[in-house]
Amino acid sequence: MGAPEAVERTGVLVVRVWIERPPGTGLRARITAQGLDDGEQTTTAASTIDAILDVVRHWLEAFVSAAT
Repeated sequence: MGAPEAVERTGVLVVRVWIERPPGTGLRARITAQGLDDGEQTTTAASTIDAILDVVRHWLEAFVSAAT
């Protein structure tokens, strides 16, 4: 009996960014994430580079940990 077949996991993360008008009022982002295996979709907003990166990092960590 061989090793179990690996299950392919897929997901999509879209980061839409823009600068609020008038200029200088700030960076904005809408982050939409979806695991294509379960169809669950989440939308998050962020307004700093660090916050955007935190959301992306959290999603990636959750995606990887769900595969183990």
